[in-house]
Amino acid sequence: MALRIPYAGGRLGEELDVTVYLFPREPDPPADDVTRALGSWRTWPPRQVDVGGTPEEVECWTAAAASLVRRIAEAERLLGRAERRIRRWDSLVTRRRARARYDDSRADFLAQVRAAAAVYRPVRAVIEVRLAAQEAHARDVTRRAYQEKERRWREVVVRFRQWEARQTVADRPLAGGLTPRQMAARGDGPASWPEEVRAAVGDPVAWWAGVRASVRNRQAEALALRRVLGAIAEAASALEAAGRPGIETIRGNPSEVLRGWWIHFDWSDLPDTGRLRTPPDVPPGSVDANRWLYQLHLPADQIFVAARSAAYGFATESRSKIPPGGYGYRYSWSTRDPERFAEQLIHHEIVAFDAPGHTGPVTFPMADHADPDAYVPYVEAVADRAAARFRALIPRQP
Repeated sequence: MALRIPYAGGRLGEELDVTVYLFPREPDPPADDVTRALGSWRTWPPRQVDVGGTPEEVECWTAAAASLVRRIAEAERLLGRAERRIRRWDSLVTRRRARARYDDSRADFLAQVRAAAAVYRPVRAVIEVRLAAQEAHARDVTRRAYQEKERRWREVVVRFRQWEARQTVADRPLAGGLTPRQMAARGDGPASWPEEVRAAVGDPVAWWAGVRASVRNRQAEALALRRVLGAIAEAASALEAAGRPGIETIRGNPSEVLRGWWIHFDWSDLPDTGRLRTPPDVPPGSVDANRWLYQLHLPADQIFVAARSAAYGFATESRSKIPPGGYGYRYSWSTRDPERFAEQLIHHEIVAFDAPGHTGPVTFPMADHADPDAYVPYVEAVADRAAARFRALIPRQP
Protein backbone atom coordinates (compact mmCIF):
# COMPACT_ATOMS: atom_id res chain seq x y z
CA MET A 1 0.00 0.00 0.00
CA ALA A 2 1.33 3.45 -0.96
CA LEU A 3 0.36 7.09 -0.50
CA ARG A 4 -0.13 9.12 -3.66
CA ILE A 5 0.69 12.83 -3.12
CA PRO A 6 0.15 15.16 -6.12
CA TYR A 7 2.26 18.34 -6.16
CA ALA A 8 1.00 21.07 -8.50
CA GLY A 9 3.08 24.11 -7.56
CA GLY A 10 0.14 26.22 -6.38
CA ARG A 11 0.31 29.82 -7.59
CA LEU A 12 3.63 29.10 -9.29
CA GLY A 13 1.82 27.47 -12.19
CA GLU A 14 -0.24 24.38 -12.82
CA GLU A 15 2.40 23.28 -15.32
CA LEU A 16 4.18 21.57 -12.41
CA ASP A 17 2.79 18.07 -12.78
CA VAL A 18 4.61 16.15 -10.06
CA THR A 19 3.33 13.13 -8.15
CA VAL A 20 5.26 11.29 -5.47
CA TYR A 21 4.45 7.80 -4.20
CA LEU A 22 5.37 7.04 -0.60
CA PHE A 23 5.61 3.59 0.95
CA PRO A 24 5.38 4.45 4.66
CA ARG A 25 7.35 2.32 7.06
CA GLU A 26 9.25 2.94 10.27
CA PRO A 27 11.41 5.01 10.74
CA ASP A 28 10.45 6.94 7.56
CA PRO A 29 8.84 10.38 8.11
CA PRO A 30 5.03 10.33 8.10
CA ALA A 31 3.02 11.70 5.18
CA ASP A 32 2.34 14.98 7.04
CA ASP A 33 6.06 15.67 7.23
CA VAL A 34 6.38 15.03 3.51
CA THR A 35 3.52 17.36 2.56
CA ARG A 36 4.99 20.09 4.79
CA ALA A 37 8.38 19.63 3.14
CA LEU A 38 6.81 19.96 -0.29
CA GLY A 39 4.67 22.90 0.78
CA SER A 40 1.27 21.90 2.14
CA TRP A 41 -0.42 24.72 0.17
CA ARG A 42 0.98 23.19 -3.04
CA THR A 43 -0.04 19.58 -2.48
CA TRP A 44 -3.30 17.65 -2.55
CA PRO A 45 -4.25 15.39 0.38
CA PRO A 46 -2.55 11.97 0.24
CA ARG A 47 -4.63 9.12 -1.14
CA GLN A 48 -4.01 5.44 -0.53
CA VAL A 49 -3.31 3.30 -3.60
CA ASP A 50 -2.55 -0.39 -3.77
CA VAL A 51 0.73 -0.90 -5.65
CA GLY A 52 2.36 -4.30 -5.79
CA GLY A 53 6.12 -4.59 -5.83
CA THR A 54 8.96 -6.74 -4.58
CA PRO A 55 10.86 -5.61 -1.44
CA GLU A 56 13.78 -4.59 -3.64
CA GLU A 57 11.52 -2.51 -5.90
CA VAL A 58 9.80 -0.83 -2.94
CA GLU A 59 13.20 0.03 -1.45
CA CYS A 60 14.30 1.57 -4.75
CA TRP A 61 11.01 3.49 -5.12
CA THR A 62 11.26 4.77 -1.55
CA ALA A 63 14.80 6.06 -2.06
CA ALA A 64 13.77 7.81 -5.28
CA ALA A 65 10.78 9.45 -3.55
CA ALA A 66 12.97 10.60 -0.64
CA SER A 67 15.45 12.19 -3.07
CA LEU A 68 12.64 13.96 -4.92
CA VAL A 69 11.18 15.32 -1.68
CA ARG A 70 14.60 16.56 -0.48
CA ARG A 71 15.32 18.39 -3.73
CA ILE A 72 11.88 20.04 -3.86
CA ALA A 73 12.09 20.98 -0.17
CA GLU A 74 15.48 22.65 -0.75
CA ALA A 75 14.08 24.53 -3.75
CA GLU A 76 11.10 25.59 -1.63
CA ARG A 77 13.48 26.87 1.09
CA LEU A 78 15.44 29.02 -1.37
CA LEU A 79 12.27 30.37 -2.96
CA GLY A 80 10.85 31.21 0.46
CA ARG A 81 13.97 33.21 1.31
CA ALA A 82 13.52 35.22 -1.89
CA GLU A 83 9.85 35.87 -1.07
CA ARG A 84 10.77 37.15 2.42
CA ARG A 85 13.50 39.39 1.03
CA ILE A 86 11.20 41.16 -1.42
CA ARG A 87 8.68 41.91 1.35
CA ARG A 88 11.38 43.76 3.39
CA TRP A 89 12.35 46.23 0.69
CA ASP A 90 10.35 49.42 0.49
CA SER A 91 11.62 51.76 -2.21
CA LEU A 92 10.24 51.46 -5.70
CA VAL A 93 13.65 50.95 -7.29
CA THR A 94 14.61 48.37 -4.71
CA ARG A 95 11.31 46.60 -5.14
CA ARG A 96 11.86 46.41 -8.87
CA ARG A 97 15.30 44.97 -8.28
CA ALA A 98 13.86 42.53 -5.74
CA ARG A 99 11.12 41.55 -8.19
CA ALA A 100 13.71 40.80 -10.83
CA ARG A 101 15.69 38.72 -8.36
CA TYR A 102 12.51 36.97 -7.29
CA ASP A 103 11.68 36.17 -10.90
CA ASP A 104 15.16 34.69 -11.26
CA SER A 105 14.64 32.70 -8.05
CA ARG A 106 11.26 31.48 -9.27
CA ALA A 107 12.74 30.38 -12.60
CA ASP A 108 15.52 28.56 -10.73
CA PHE A 109 12.90 26.94 -8.48
CA LEU A 110 10.84 25.69 -11.40
CA ALA A 111 13.93 24.39 -13.15
CA GLN A 112 15.06 22.51 -10.02
CA VAL A 113 11.60 20.98 -9.49
CA ARG A 114 11.34 19.91 -13.12
CA ALA A 115 14.83 18.43 -12.98
CA ALA A 116 14.00 16.49 -9.81
CA ALA A 117 10.72 15.34 -11.35
CA ALA A 118 12.56 14.19 -14.49
CA VAL A 119 14.87 12.03 -12.37
CA TYR A 120 11.87 10.56 -10.54
CA ARG A 121 9.74 10.15 -13.68
CA PRO A 122 10.89 6.57 -14.58
CA VAL A 123 9.96 5.38 -11.08
CA ARG A 124 6.61 7.14 -11.28
CA ALA A 125 5.97 5.61 -14.73
CA VAL A 126 6.60 2.07 -13.45
CA ILE A 127 4.30 2.59 -10.47
CA GLU A 128 1.53 4.16 -12.53
CA VAL A 129 1.68 1.44 -15.19
CA ARG A 130 1.14 -1.12 -12.44
CA LEU A 131 -1.62 0.98 -10.91
CA ALA A 132 -3.36 1.25 -14.29
CA ALA A 133 -3.11 -2.51 -14.79
CA GLN A 134 -4.46 -3.20 -11.30
CA GLU A 135 -7.29 -0.70 -11.76
CA ALA A 136 -8.15 -2.21 -15.13
CA HIS A 137 -8.18 -5.65 -13.53
CA ALA A 138 -10.40 -4.37 -10.72
CA ARG A 139 -12.79 -2.80 -13.24
CA ASP A 140 -12.86 -6.05 -15.17
CA VAL A 141 -13.61 -8.02 -12.02
CA THR A 142 -16.38 -5.57 -11.13
CA ARG A 143 -17.80 -5.73 -14.64
CA ARG A 144 -17.80 -9.52 -14.68
CA ALA A 145 -19.39 -9.63 -11.22
CA TYR A 146 -22.10 -7.25 -12.41
CA GLN A 147 -22.69 -9.31 -15.54
CA GLU A 148 -22.94 -12.47 -13.45
CA LYS A 149 -25.38 -10.76 -11.11
CA GLU A 150 -27.47 -9.65 -14.08
CA ARG A 151 -27.39 -13.18 -15.53
CA ARG A 152 -28.60 -14.69 -12.24
CA TRP A 153 -31.29 -12.03 -11.97
CA ARG A 154 -32.54 -12.81 -15.49
CA GLU A 155 -32.77 -16.46 -14.50
CA VAL A 156 -34.80 -15.49 -11.41
CA VAL A 157 -37.14 -13.40 -13.57
CA VAL A 158 -37.68 -16.34 -15.92
CA ARG A 159 -38.41 -18.71 -13.01
CA PHE A 160 -40.79 -16.22 -11.41
CA ARG A 161 -42.62 -15.62 -14.69
CA GLN A 162 -42.94 -19.37 -15.19
CA TRP A 163 -44.38 -19.70 -11.69
CA GLU A 164 -46.88 -16.92 -12.43
CA ALA A 165 -47.86 -18.67 -15.66
CA ARG A 166 -48.52 -21.91 -13.74
CA GLN A 167 -50.97 -20.01 -11.53
CA THR A 168 -53.08 -19.12 -14.57
CA VAL A 169 -53.50 -22.72 -15.70
CA ALA A 170 -56.20 -23.25 -13.07
CA ASP A 171 -58.39 -20.65 -14.82
CA ARG A 172 -57.69 -21.75 -18.39
CA PRO A 173 -60.66 -23.56 -20.06
CA LEU A 174 -60.05 -27.16 -21.03
CA ALA A 175 -61.61 -29.10 -23.92
CA GLY A 176 -64.97 -29.43 -22.16
CA GLY A 177 -65.22 -25.68 -21.61
CA LEU A 178 -64.63 -25.76 -17.84
CA THR A 179 -61.51 -24.53 -16.11
CA PRO A 180 -59.68 -26.77 -13.62
CA ARG A 181 -60.84 -24.47 -10.81
CA GLN A 182 -64.47 -24.81 -11.92
CA MET A 183 -64.05 -28.59 -12.06
CA ALA A 184 -62.65 -28.59 -8.53
CA ALA A 185 -65.63 -26.51 -7.34
CA ARG A 186 -67.99 -29.16 -8.78
CA GLY A 187 -66.01 -31.94 -7.19
CA ASP A 188 -64.88 -33.30 -10.56
CA GLY A 189 -61.46 -34.21 -11.81
CA PRO A 190 -60.22 -35.67 -15.10
CA ALA A 191 -58.74 -39.13 -15.27
CA SER A 192 -55.67 -37.58 -16.84
CA TRP A 193 -54.56 -34.06 -17.65
CA PRO A 194 -53.86 -32.87 -21.19
CA GLU A 195 -50.24 -32.73 -22.20
CA GLU A 196 -50.21 -28.91 -22.25
CA VAL A 197 -51.38 -28.83 -18.61
CA ARG A 198 -48.77 -31.36 -17.48
CA ALA A 199 -46.06 -29.42 -19.33
CA ALA A 200 -47.17 -26.12 -17.78
CA VAL A 201 -47.55 -27.21 -14.15
CA GLY A 202 -44.69 -29.68 -13.82
CA ASP A 203 -46.14 -31.80 -11.00
CA PRO A 204 -49.87 -32.31 -11.76
CA VAL A 205 -50.58 -34.03 -8.43
CA ALA A 206 -49.22 -31.22 -6.26
CA TRP A 207 -50.71 -28.59 -8.55
CA TRP A 208 -54.20 -30.17 -8.46
CA ALA A 209 -54.04 -30.38 -4.66
CA GLY A 210 -53.28 -26.65 -4.60
CA VAL A 211 -56.19 -25.89 -6.95
CA ARG A 212 -58.63 -27.81 -4.75
CA ALA A 213 -57.27 -26.05 -1.65
CA SER A 214 -57.76 -22.64 -3.27
CA VAL A 215 -61.34 -23.57 -4.22
CA ARG A 216 -62.08 -24.53 -0.64
CA ASN A 217 -60.66 -21.18 0.52
CA ARG A 218 -62.60 -19.23 -2.08
CA GLN A 219 -65.84 -20.94 -1.18
CA ALA A 220 -65.32 -20.13 2.49
CA GLU A 221 -64.47 -16.56 1.53
CA ALA A 222 -67.65 -16.17 -0.55
CA LEU A 223 -69.79 -17.65 2.21
CA ALA A 224 -68.25 -15.30 4.78
CA LEU A 225 -68.88 -12.35 2.49
CA ARG A 226 -72.56 -13.30 2.09
CA ARG A 227 -72.89 -13.75 5.85
CA VAL A 228 -71.57 -10.24 6.55
CA LEU A 229 -73.67 -8.63 3.84
CA GLY A 230 -76.76 -10.46 5.10
CA ALA A 231 -76.20 -9.20 8.63
CA ILE A 232 -75.71 -5.64 7.37
CA ALA A 233 -78.89 -5.78 5.30
CA GLU A 234 -80.82 -7.30 8.19
CA ALA A 235 -79.65 -4.59 10.60
CA ALA A 236 -80.36 -1.78 8.12
CA SER A 237 -83.87 -3.08 7.41
CA ALA A 238 -84.70 -3.47 11.09
CA LEU A 239 -83.34 -0.05 12.00
CA GLU A 240 -85.24 1.61 9.18
CA ALA A 241 -88.48 -0.14 10.11
CA ALA A 242 -88.11 0.86 13.77
CA GLY A 243 -87.47 4.53 12.97
CA ARG A 244 -83.68 4.37 13.36
CA PRO A 245 -83.51 4.06 17.14
CA GLY A 246 -80.24 4.99 18.83
CA ILE A 247 -78.95 7.01 15.89
CA GLU A 248 -76.29 9.58 16.86
CA THR A 249 -75.03 12.90 15.58
CA ILE A 250 -71.38 12.27 14.79
CA ARG A 251 -68.89 15.10 14.49
CA GLY A 252 -65.20 15.00 13.66
CA ASN A 253 -62.56 17.09 11.98
CA PRO A 254 -64.53 17.29 8.69
CA SER A 255 -67.07 20.10 8.58
CA GLU A 256 -69.83 17.69 7.54
CA VAL A 257 -71.90 16.23 10.40
CA LEU A 258 -72.98 12.60 10.05
CA ARG A 259 -75.95 10.68 11.37
CA GLY A 260 -75.30 7.06 12.23
CA TRP A 261 -74.13 4.49 14.76
CA TRP A 262 -70.63 3.83 16.07
CA ILE A 263 -69.71 0.15 15.78
CA HIS A 264 -66.81 -1.09 17.91
CA PHE A 265 -65.39 -4.42 16.79
CA ASP A 266 -63.48 -6.83 19.01
CA TRP A 267 -61.14 -9.14 17.10
CA SER A 268 -59.14 -10.32 20.09
CA ASP A 269 -60.35 -13.94 19.99
CA LEU A 270 -59.80 -14.62 16.28
CA PRO A 271 -57.75 -17.68 15.27
CA ASP A 272 -54.02 -17.05 15.11
CA THR A 273 -52.90 -15.63 11.76
CA GLY A 274 -49.31 -16.86 11.98
CA ARG A 275 -49.93 -19.66 9.46
CA LEU A 276 -51.54 -17.16 7.08
CA ARG A 277 -48.40 -15.00 7.05
CA THR A 278 -46.48 -17.47 4.90
CA PRO A 279 -45.30 -16.35 1.44
CA PRO A 280 -46.55 -18.23 -1.61
CA ASP A 281 -44.35 -21.06 -2.76
CA VAL A 282 -42.41 -18.94 -5.24
CA PRO A 283 -39.09 -20.11 -6.70
CA PRO A 284 -36.23 -19.74 -4.19
CA GLY A 285 -34.51 -16.37 -4.32
CA SER A 286 -37.40 -14.66 -6.13
CA VAL A 287 -38.76 -12.49 -3.29
CA ASP A 288 -37.15 -12.10 0.13
CA ALA A 289 -39.27 -13.41 2.98
CA ASN A 290 -39.37 -9.95 4.57
CA ARG A 291 -40.64 -8.32 1.36
CA TRP A 292 -44.21 -9.67 1.68
CA LEU A 293 -47.15 -7.72 3.09
CA TYR A 294 -50.13 -9.65 4.45
CA GLN A 295 -53.30 -7.56 4.35
CA LEU A 296 -54.91 -8.94 7.49
CA HIS A 297 -55.70 -5.62 9.16
CA LEU A 298 -59.22 -5.40 10.56
CA PRO A 299 -60.91 -2.11 11.55
CA ALA A 300 -61.52 -1.45 15.24
CA ASP A 301 -64.21 1.21 14.77
CA GLN A 302 -66.64 2.05 12.01
CA ILE A 303 -69.48 4.48 11.55
CA PHE A 304 -72.63 2.86 10.17
CA VAL A 305 -74.23 5.75 8.30
CA ALA A 306 -77.87 6.27 7.36
CA ALA A 307 -78.60 8.61 4.46
CA ARG A 308 -81.89 10.36 3.81
CA SER A 309 -82.64 7.96 0.97
CA ALA A 310 -82.61 5.06 3.43
CA ALA A 311 -79.30 3.90 1.93
CA TYR A 312 -76.87 2.60 4.52
CA GLY A 313 -73.10 2.62 4.30
CA PHE A 314 -69.90 3.17 6.22
CA ALA A 315 -67.74 6.20 6.88
CA THR A 316 -64.26 6.80 8.23
CA GLU A 317 -62.36 10.04 8.67
CA SER A 318 -59.54 10.73 6.24
CA ARG A 319 -57.15 13.59 5.70
CA SER A 320 -54.88 14.94 2.97
CA LYS A 321 -52.14 17.54 3.11
CA ILE A 322 -52.73 21.08 1.84
CA PRO A 323 -51.05 22.09 -0.29
CA PRO A 324 -49.85 18.66 -1.47
CA GLY A 325 -46.75 17.96 0.59
CA GLY A 326 -47.45 20.92 2.87
CA TYR A 327 -48.02 21.17 6.60
CA GLY A 328 -51.78 21.70 6.77
CA TYR A 329 -54.50 19.06 6.46
CA ARG A 330 -57.89 18.84 4.78
CA TYR A 331 -60.29 16.44 6.52
CA SER A 332 -63.16 14.61 4.89
CA TRP A 333 -65.36 11.56 5.36
CA SER A 334 -64.41 8.53 3.29
CA THR A 335 -67.57 6.53 2.54
CA ARG A 336 -68.08 2.94 1.37
CA ASP A 337 -71.13 0.93 0.47
CA PRO A 338 -71.80 -2.36 2.32
CA GLU A 339 -70.39 -4.48 -0.53
CA ARG A 340 -67.06 -2.63 -0.51
CA PHE A 341 -66.87 -2.75 3.29
CA ALA A 342 -67.51 -6.49 3.35
CA GLU A 343 -64.96 -7.15 0.61
CA GLN A 344 -62.29 -5.24 2.51
CA LEU A 345 -63.23 -7.06 5.70
CA ILE A 346 -63.10 -10.57 4.24
CA HIS A 347 -61.04 -10.37 1.09
CA HIS A 348 -57.38 -10.56 2.13
CA GLU A 349 -54.43 -10.35 -0.21
CA ILE A 350 -50.69 -10.90 -0.21
CA VAL A 351 -48.53 -8.15 -1.68
CA ALA A 352 -45.03 -8.90 -2.96
CA PHE A 353 -42.47 -6.09 -3.17
CA ASP A 354 -39.47 -6.26 -5.53
CA ALA A 355 -41.07 -9.11 -7.47
CA PRO A 356 -38.76 -10.15 -10.35
CA GLY A 357 -39.76 -8.65 -13.68
CA HIS A 358 -42.20 -6.15 -12.13
CA THR A 359 -41.68 -2.43 -11.58
CA GLY A 360 -44.04 -2.22 -8.60
CA PRO A 361 -45.79 -4.34 -5.97
CA VAL A 362 -47.63 -7.44 -7.16
CA THR A 363 -50.78 -8.69 -5.43
CA PHE A 364 -51.80 -12.34 -5.03
CA PRO A 365 -55.06 -13.68 -3.53
CA MET A 366 -54.38 -15.21 -0.14
CA ALA A 367 -57.09 -17.79 -0.85
CA ASP A 368 -54.96 -19.30 -3.64
CA HIS A 369 -51.91 -19.85 -1.43
CA ALA A 370 -53.07 -20.23 2.18
CA ASP A 371 -53.55 -23.49 4.03
CA PRO A 372 -57.34 -24.09 4.14
CA ASP A 373 -57.06 -25.48 7.67
CA ALA A 374 -55.90 -21.99 8.73
CA TYR A 375 -57.71 -19.76 6.25
CA VAL A 376 -61.23 -21.22 6.46
CA PRO A 377 -61.55 -20.92 10.27
CA TYR A 378 -60.15 -17.41 10.10
CA VAL A 379 -62.63 -16.00 7.55
CA GLU A 380 -65.50 -17.81 9.26
CA ALA A 381 -64.56 -16.25 12.59
CA VAL A 382 -64.25 -12.77 11.03
CA ALA A 383 -67.70 -13.13 9.49
CA ASP A 384 -69.20 -14.39 12.75
CA ARG A 385 -67.76 -11.50 14.81
CA ALA A 386 -68.83 -8.89 12.25
CA ALA A 387 -72.34 -10.32 11.84
CA ALA A 388 -72.81 -10.39 15.61
CA ARG A 389 -71.94 -6.71 15.90
CA PHE A 390 -74.43 -5.74 13.19
CA ARG A 391 -77.19 -7.89 14.61
CA ALA A 392 -76.59 -6.25 17.99
CA LEU A 393 -77.94 -3.03 16.41
CA ILE A 394 -81.33 -4.64 15.70
CA PRO A 395 -83.92 -3.29 18.13
CA ARG A 396 -85.26 -5.88 20.49
CA GLN A 397 -88.92 -6.72 20.24
CA PRO A 398 -90.97 -5.66 23.27
